[in-house]
Amino acid sequence: MIEELTNKNLMEIRENVQRVVGSLEVCWRCQNVSECQKHILGNLVLVWLCGGWVSQMETPQVSKRRKKIRVPV
Repeated sequence: MIEELTNKNLMEIRENVQRVVGSLEVCWRCQNVSECQKHILGNLVLVWLCGGWVSQMETPQVSKRRKKIRVPV
């Protein structure tokens, strides 16, 4: 009985590992291997982004105004 339980657990572990490994992709921005999500850039390009970059891409970014540097003539 213990051997059957162990074999059953090992089979479940193997299936879980295969499922997780199958879901891994390379993030387009940071080039790390992780569980990525599809994201469309500019309504044209489909890329894979990790969770950190998906949240950054979805939040609107406020551009900082640069102070103009005047060069004396």
